[in-house]
Amino acid sequence: MTEETVKLTVRLPAPLHRVLKERAAEYNVSLNQAVVDTLTAELAPVPRAETEKEKMRRMLKARGKLADTNWMSRVLPGVEPATLEEAREWLRGVPLSDWIIEDRGPR
Repeated sequence: MTEETVKLTVRLPAPLHRVLKERAAEYNVSLNQAVVDTLTAELAPVPRAETEKEKMRRMLKARGKLADTNWMSRVLPGVEPATLEEAREWLRGVPLSDWIIEDRGPR
């Protein structure tokens, strides 16, 4: 099945026309194809693949298992949340549950 096309007349500045003609000659394609390729590359970029980390964040967020920290930038402007490595350094290898139990005190 062929894609539907539309005829379009466009007025271009001479320097832009020259660049497009040079590009067409460089890639051995028609001027029309050079224009279509350039517009496609600029306006319809190929979506990049989602990384495993991004996929996991998206899935956890969708299930309500990941807190949204965007509110922090509104409440505490200029303060970045701690990274996982920073939190591990603060805990000095002690499990978080031990810190919570210690903080809670005796029952």
